[in-house]
Amino acid sequence: MADQYAGGQWIDGEFYYEAKSSSSRRAMSKEEAALGVFGNFEDDYPGSRTAKLASASLAKPMMFVGGDMYKSADVAKEYQEGGGGGGQGGPVAMDEDDAPEPKSGLEIRREKRLEREQRKNKQDDKPAAGKRGSKPKRKIKTDKDFGSFQRLSGGLGMRMLQKMGYKGGALGRYGQGIVNPVKSKLRPQQMGLGYGGYKEKANMTQAELDDDDEDKTADQRAQKVQKRPTPNNNWKATAQRGKKTKRVYKTVEELKEEAEKRAAPELVIDMRGPHVRVTSLDKVADLGVDPNESTFAGDGWTPTGSANTLPELKWNMDALVEHTESEVHKTLETIKNTTKTVNKLKQQRDQATKQVKVAQTRQQNLSTLIGTIAKAQQQVDTLTTQQTADGGGGPLSQANVLAEAFEALTEKYPVEFKLYGVDRVGFALAVESIKKALRGWHPLSSSSAGEAGVVQVDSLSLGLVPVLQRWRRVFDVGKKGSSAFYQALLEKCVLSPLSLALSSCAIRDFSAPISLLERMKAAFPLSIYGHILTEVVAPRLKMEVNTWAPTKDTVPVHKWIHPWLDVLPQDSLEQIFVLLRTKLGATLRAWQPLDGSALLLISAWKGVWSRPDMWDFLSRYILPKLRHLSSKVLNVNPTNEDIKPFQALVSWHEVVPTHALASMLLTDFFPKWFRALTSWLSADSADSKAKFEEIARWYKGWRGMFPDTLLSHPVVEAQLRRALDLMNAAVSGNSLDSVLQQLAAAFPAQQEALRKEAAKAGEGGVGVDSRTKAQQQSGANRLRAQTAAAKAGAGGVSFKEAIERFAGRNGLEFVPNVRKGLRDGCQVYTFGRCNIYLKGQVVYAHVPAKGGGGQWRPVAIDELITMAR
Repeated sequence: MADQYAGGQWIDGEFYYEAKSSSSRRAMSKEEAALGVFGNFEDDYPGSRTAKLASASLAKPMMFVGGDMYKSADVAKEYQEGGGGGGQGGPVAMDEDDAPEPKSGLEIRREKRLEREQRKNKQDDKPAAGKRGSKPKRKIKTDKDFGSFQRLSGGLGMRMLQKMGYKGGALGRYGQGIVNPVKSKLRPQQMGLGYGGYKEKANMTQAELDDDDEDKTADQRAQKVQKRPTPNNNWKATAQRGKKTKRVYKTVEELKEEAEKRAAPELVIDMRGPHVRVTSLDKVADLGVDPNESTFAGDGWTPTGSANTLPELKWNMDALVEHTESEVHKTLETIKNTTKTVNKLKQQRDQATKQVKVAQTRQQNLSTLIGTIAKAQQQVDTLTTQQTADGGGGPLSQANVLAEAFEALTEKYPVEFKLYGVDRVGFALAVESIKKALRGWHPLSSSSAGEAGVVQVDSLSLGLVPVLQRWRRVFDVGKKGSSAFYQALLEKCVLSPLSLALSSCAIRDFSAPISLLERMKAAFPLSIYGHILTEVVAPRLKMEVNTWAPTKDTVPVHKWIHPWLDVLPQDSLEQIFVLLRTKLGATLRAWQPLDGSALLLISAWKGVWSRPDMWDFLSRYILPKLRHLSSKVLNVNPTNEDIKPFQALVSWHEVVPTHALASMLLTDFFPKWFRALTSWLSADSADSKAKFEEIARWYKGWRGMFPDTLLSHPVVEAQLRRALDLMNAAVSGNSLDSVLQQLAAAFPAQQEALRKEAAKAGEGGVGVDSRTKAQQQSGANRLRAQTAAAKAGAGGVSFKEAIERFAGRNGLEFVPNVRKGLRDGCQVYTFGRCNIYLKGQVVYAHVPAKGGGGQWRPVAIDELITMAR
């Protein structure tokens, strides 16, 4: 140890040294690592550190002093007794390193406390002298088997106790603890510790334990002694355990005999009733003394009455009844489950039987199907042979025979027909037979007899419809819509020759194509029929309208388009109408209002075109001409009357809205008419009566030229009434100024009424003076655009360049729209805030819809300006 602290030094009251490892230190054994400081290894290794620690008295308390110094109580005592030295003769000279350090106050106080405790222990061990009733302390008898379990653990626990000062006997500093551990034992149910006078051996004194051991007989000890397990094998899972103690049941008589031998009452735990009861054999025996007594002796809990009403008997009977009821219920439940299982098995058996019968029936039906189809094929071969020999039968006879056979199969065996895919077989046979029959088919052919060049429907087309209807019933059985097989049949056999015939026929000879389509409609699904109309017939009509020349063709266009109104869908008709209005508009640019041919062409479309489209067409091509006719050409001169312009104007009353004609009459005709009437009434005449009669005839003549639709209009009716007022004032000799003032005062109100009527109908006014500033500006723009178009046609400037210059003058953007691309083969342009494209000399603008999308339609210049801004 001295070498370990060599080289150290004191610095400011603290000792500093460099720890040195001992080369002679050995490795710890497995047992040392397990036991630590509590192992006793001084015999094996006398010079080891473990032996030195074991030799020290670990039972003595440890004291901690200041300055990192440790001194035990024994060393301090020896130092004091020896006078601070190692012998009796005085102090022993010690080296400077071995000189004891001074003790602290804490160490001194602990030493004194130890001395007091030792003196007190010595006094307790001595017998008390002079005290009455004092007895010498009884020697405690230790059980010889105490701590025997340490054989298995190596005595670790005992060695730990001995190291802490344990010398045997009871636990505790003064021996006040228990000697034996608490043992586990089987007690009756719901019985606690210490009940009925029982004492636990762990709480018994050693004397009581000794008395209890002496009272036990040799037989009882022999029964309780159990074979101890082998220490080496007890910890193994496969170790053999001691046999379980056999439980012995004794009768009341045997217990009474044993009690008489012991001559002491023995407690009995009665578990016969619903609760555990502690009694004695005497009290239990009293229950059977006299069964006729009404009251029985005992511990007070036995009921009164006969012995048959004992609570334990009732309890047992109730238990037996409950057990029997439980068994009965279990048996009933088992019977119920068994019955359900049997019923379920019966149902499964019935279902299996039905499935077998259905399978057998379907097998028989399948055999019938195969036989029927084979028979129909044989019949087809016979028809083919007969046709070759004598020319009978016809081309569709084979397809008709097959269709009849398959139609009969669908009616008799619909389930098997779909289940086994018989419709696929029918599809293959139908395609083969119909293709063979329609080889070289021309649905529209010229008649061989009668008028040459007349197109009519051939006989094969007439016979094809019933055959197709039969096959449709075959394939569409059990389905809501048309079957895919039937549509494929039409596409493979019928649609190609039919489309070719319709697209190459003379469409103006409409009777044959319409008759063919009406016949085929009964055999075609709606989707296929609509496809033929939109993709074959409508393009053919568009092509014919493009080739139509209004000024050269003697047959009006409505003669061969109106028959298709009930055939074609509305969308296809609208496309044709747009093209038709474009062609008519281009023709009407050179039209004069006095020519009645335009009225004949346009009046046929009233009610066919929508009202907005008709109004747009009239406002662009007809109303400007009529307005020029009423304002420039029409004159009222009683001396030289020319009524043709007026007749040409009012002849449009069935086509042009009434408010538009009334507006032109109010602003252009009636001012001229009232001027002529006023000057005539104011003129002097020798025969005033003849003058007034002539004026009346003149008035009636003009009034008779007005149609009834115009006469009933409020504005026209008011103007004619004012003319009568002027005539009456002139006959009466009154001044005409008052009537003329009333006429002038009513003019703004009449204009406003016409505007409201036009707005209600969704049509703008056409009167010159009744137009608003915005309408006048749009009219000026339209006039400039028309002038630009006229200059473009005369001076070599294209229509696109004229529109581009017009957009520049109005401050609008006009650039190609790359994102939109082409429309009808024409470039789409951005014109302000809308998209347009130019086709010919017509501007088509995209009018968006509320829900998205929209449509392209031709627009006027004023409307285009409004859309662009």
